[in-house]
Amino acid sequence: MQELEVNNLLIQENLFELFKRQLKKDFDSCSLDTEFTNDLPVDLEPLKIAIRSQLKPLLNNSQLSALLYRIDISELQIKNYETKNKNLSFEEILAELIIKRILQKVILKKRFSQ
Repeated sequence: MQELEVNNLLIQENLFELFKRQLKKDFDSCSLDTEFTNDLPVDLEPLKIAIRSQLKPLLNNSQLSALLYRIDISELQIKNYETKNKNLSFEEILAELIIKRILQKVILKKRFSQ
């Protein structure tokens, strides 16, 4: 999924609300603070920044592994993304992967629930 495509999907209001709910659910299931999900921006760059800020305290913490497992992001996906995006920090890579995976989950749930 390319950045423009991700941004266009997020702009769709009903998808963004579903995205926020799923993000909150995933963070909550790992006993992480979910208050940040209340004021998430629709625009992709500020959204990445908001998620990155939540990930920084988790970098040396088992909760990060639990969160990535819950969202369904593998080590292989992270390594592949790092290889393709050498200019991004680890937090940026995780934020992008989280956004893309949660958006993918939301789209699939919406498509198959109709």
